[in-house]
Amino acid sequence: MKRILIIGSHGMLGQDLAKVFEADQSWHVFAFDRDKVDVASEESLLKIIDEVDPQAVVNATGYNAVDKCESDEIEYELAKKINGFGPGILAKIGKEKGIPIVHYSTDYVFDGEKEEYDEKAKPSPISNYGRSKFLGEEEIQKNTDKFWLVRTSKLFGRPGKSAMSKRSFFDTMITLAKDNRILKVVDEEKSCFTYTPDLALKTKEIIEEGIPFGIYHVINEGPCTWFEAAAELFKIAKMDVEVVPVASSEFPRPAKRPKASVLLNTKLKPLRHYTKALKEYLEENYGMLTEK
Repeated sequence: MKRILIIGSHGMLGQDLAKVFEADQSWHVFAFDRDKVDVASEESLLKIIDEVDPQAVVNATGYNAVDKCESDEIEYELAKKINGFGPGILAKIGKEKGIPIVHYSTDYVFDGEKEEYDEKAKPSPISNYGRSKFLGEEEIQKNTDKFWLVRTSKLFGRPGKSAMSKRSFFDTMITLAKDNRILKVVDEEKSCFTYTPDLALKTKEIIEEGIPFGIYHVINEGPCTWFEAAAELFKIAKMDVEVVPVASSEFPRPAKRPKASVLLNTKLKPLRHYTKALKEYLEENYGMLTEK
């Protein structure tokens, strides 16, 4: 039986990775969160990798408090540790033991000036969070040749159990709509949403098919702004909510966001449109009778 090690199993993506691999009896799944393994500790990573002896390691850990690490130097150091140096240590161990690594990055490694970015585009992050994720990309590539570096964006799915796991944009909108019939939503920051069960399935496919190592963009089809996504959400959910488009200046935040950072997938079979995935999510997790 093949063995897979998943780190960050209590996060939104991590829990779906575990679920997808566990559904296949040809895989023995070892899924751990930060209470069992510290991604920034060589000793901790070596111990768990030696115990499991996996065919591949999937690193689904991540620091994602974008604004917190922009305005707090201690938090930025933590972001660099979790998103940057930790993956580098993991990559180094992977190389020593001949184990391939899957690592996730983000559209925030780009500055947003070009609007669309393929896998060969040169990163130029404009926030501390983006810089920490780009550091992880550099560390992975510097320390091993056996890696699948998967860039993704705007994850949504069931909230993770981890204290560091954030709720998705769609969950936040549904909560706000319970008390507000009119919602102001930023009509900027165009990029793609990614449904975590779809990303988990694609990750499994990447590993099983043994596609060439390198950088891949995995997102659901349908680039949009936050406003466009909110309007689509309430239409699908048949909720009577007026969505008002506003500029990002209406909601000032410490960290800069790319104006448009649409990830182009030029190397893999594309995922379904995000609205189809969103419809499934609403039906399965909210019991909503969505529009046909």
